[in-house]
Amino acid sequence: MGFLDSLLGRTPLPKSNEDKLFAMSTAVIGLEASAGIRPAGRAGIVFKRLPPGRFDQLKKDMVDLLRLQGEGDGLAMEDRTDDLGFDWLIMSGADFQDAIAAIHSAATSLLEEGLGDLLLAVAFRFEREGRAEYLIYSYKTGSYYPFVPTGNHQRDNAEELRLSALGRAELPMEGSLERWYALWGIPV
Repeated sequence: MGFLDSLLGRTPLPKSNEDKLFAMSTAVIGLEASAGIRPAGRAGIVFKRLPPGRFDQLKKDMVDLLRLQGEGDGLAMEDRTDDLGFDWLIMSGADFQDAIAAIHSAATSLLEEGLGDLLLAVAFRFEREGRAEYLIYSYKTGSYYPFVPTGNHQRDNAEELRLSALGRAELPMEGSLERWYALWGIPV
């Protein structure tokens, strides 16, 4: 941290370890058994608005990658822009591992292009008793946190704490509740 950063009160965020994303591939089994949540077959990566044309190139690269993996695998991709102007790449399909690998490829592509600072998070959708529950991977901290929306800008804090406690054994969970950001209107 430089002198000017300390003078202005800026603190740098720790560098995210991209490989922590893959912790979800093994944790999903334990979470299903202990927390009673099951993967909904959808996950999405969200990032700040990319430079003009770069989102189209990223989308084309991902479609090409999915084609290489084989169309018979059932993994589909769609893109969305949410109400706040953030871009999403949403993966859906029966194989959770394929979705994680595709999201990792998209993130790696941005990191290699020097656009890693635009990466925000990955939202993994789970379901429990007919309700959507999410585990969010934050690229800025390299950790996960739960998000359980219950209605119009309301969330179930007790369920979030329960998911955090149960997931701590298998996932690097964010310990600071102030960093459990609400992602209202997740298109996943």
